[in-house]
Amino acid sequence: MYHIRIACLFVFLLSGLQPAASAFDIVRDGRPAAIIVIPDAAPEIIPYAAGELVWHIEKSTGAKLQVVSESQLHTLPSAAAALGRVYLGGTHETRATGIEPSRIPAETFVLKTTAGGLVIAGGDGAGIPFSTNTPAGTLFGVYELLERHLGVIWAWPGELGTHVPKKTTVTIPDGLDLTVTPPFIQRNVRGGLTFKGKYAALGFTPEASEDYARAQSAYLRRHRMGRNERMAYGHVFPKWWAQYGAEHPEWFQLLRGKRGPAKPGASYSMCVSNPSLHEKLVGDWIAQREKNPVPPGATSYLNACENGVLGLCECDTCRSWDGPRPADYDDPYGSKSKMRGSRFVTDRYVKYWQAVQNLARKTDPNVVVVAYNYYNYFHAPTPGTKLNPNFLIGSYPSGGGFPRSQEKAGWFRRQWLGWHDTGARLFARGNHVLDGYNAPHIIAREFADEFRFQAAHGMVASDYDALTGQWATQGPNIYVLMRLHVKPGADTDALLDEYYSVFGPAAGIVREYFTYWENYTRENRDRLESIFDELGVSRSRNWPVAAHRVHPPGCFPPADAILARAAQAAARDADALARVTFLQLGLRHVKLCAQVSALLTTADPDSTLARGRAALDALIAFRRAHEREWIGNFNHSAWEESMSWVLPKNAH
Repeated sequence: MYHIRIACLFVFLLSGLQPAASAFDIVRDGRPAAIIVIPDAAPEIIPYAAGELVWHIEKSTGAKLQVVSESQLHTLPSAAAALGRVYLGGTHETRATGIEPSRIPAETFVLKTTAGGLVIAGGDGAGIPFSTNTPAGTLFGVYELLERHLGVIWAWPGELGTHVPKKTTVTIPDGLDLTVTPPFIQRNVRGGLTFKGKYAALGFTPEASEDYARAQSAYLRRHRMGRNERMAYGHVFPKWWAQYGAEHPEWFQLLRGKRGPAKPGASYSMCVSNPSLHEKLVGDWIAQREKNPVPPGATSYLNACENGVLGLCECDTCRSWDGPRPADYDDPYGSKSKMRGSRFVTDRYVKYWQAVQNLARKTDPNVVVVAYNYYNYFHAPTPGTKLNPNFLIGSYPSGGGFPRSQEKAGWFRRQWLGWHDTGARLFARGNHVLDGYNAPHIIAREFADEFRFQAAHGMVASDYDALTGQWATQGPNIYVLMRLHVKPGADTDALLDEYYSVFGPAAGIVREYFTYWENYTRENRDRLESIFDELGVSRSRNWPVAAHRVHPPGCFPPADAILARAAQAAARDADALARVTFLQLGLRHVKLCAQVSALLTTADPDSTLARGRAALDALIAFRRAHEREWIGNFNHSAWEESMSWVLPKNAH
């Protein structure tokens, strides 16, 4: 959970603290009781934070707070000057209170009532507010306030998904004095905004795509996505063959007697035992440090992540670095998985990372090497292998989606513990949230159990790839994912209760609806796995190939009936009814997609565009009619569909 300390002194506060004020009203009887004060020279994040506070309070109370800069205070009319004050960021009042913002760590924030009003100040930085690279401590402080004292719930992007309880008075209690630091150095769920299909008609229009991106980015920030250490990493070597292959073929995999890609354009791995490869990688890191010096006190990260392919090098040295193949190595993989029967190469990659770190430490003894454990080096290393906390290892399983059998869940936990036992720090780098297409594939409980397990065993950061954005069908999954980044120890039922509460009088029936789909997902686990094993395709890329088989027509009527009852229960609550309708639209969308899947799947040699044209046109018409309601990220759906269906060749 957030690390929260309630105290009178903090390591970054100045001396001379003033006594805390009594209860502080922001709004009283539906009228503004305070103004918002921001510094004259403030990073973009501060006025954005002020705007978020103004919008939510007005939505709750109808009262619109005025935002002024410090230099405008002396020009205020007497009525406004007499109001209380909410100070955001590094104002003079913030410093007079004893809080020095420049000494607050990035993303940490302070909430404090004082004789002068309410101070919300945090570790902020330059940059656009939506960017997770922009330190946003004060903004996160605003969100904490809105959750604690207004009861705001951000269930999905956009105004409909933003639940703000109605109030006439907003009061901050006596003696509020909090310091809050995010629980992970990085909290990242990639937005999935770059996924687009080749057949553009299936996706958003350009204008809707832009608006969706803005709404989702705001949603992610409201759930505190960001990082408090600057780190850049990812697959290092995709372009290296074109750049260096002719001069340094020895840096690349030796496969069937040949260095480099098996065929032109193919992915390739590196010869990770080669010392000159280590020297080149560290040399590039040194050059980057010289170009962009590391700020004093900051950590320098060296990216050593392999390409997104199995470790394939067959040279004698790489093979000599390999350990014995574990007996359970193949256990979680299907019969057609490329992992099944592959060579166990984890130990060689550990030795590669160690060699790179040892070399880099000659320049910076505190360097942190970032790497992925991936494909045939995902399995934990040979017991007894030791790394150190200056390795940051992204746990990046091949497959492993939910639901899982008890045996498979145990296997994945053993791998995490095996890596944890090396002494390295770990971060979750899974693709689990890509699973499920736009179907009601409900796995919130299993995912939450794994997240809490990882958080309790050394997880220091996250980087999930990526949101499918299917808000109207997978809402509980996404909401739990978001909230665990704020409260990693939270009970799953408590988080789900938050989500269902936005449906007002229909909350209990909506819970019943998603429980139906949760049970369906779990009970059909073996069938789901067998379908995709039979087809030999990825669930995170090609689900539309089999959408009609995973969710045949007979599974929908019970769900329709539950939502009909939910609509009746919500009939007198306009917001709740609109949200139930949102779920009904999501279910209608799933059924349309399943119909197209049955007619245009590439898994059926009889599929022709003529056979599925009417169903395809109906789906496209539905998406055009509802593309601004954010029931789902249509661009992401179109990306999967372009790899799974027989579609027109014309991209427009």
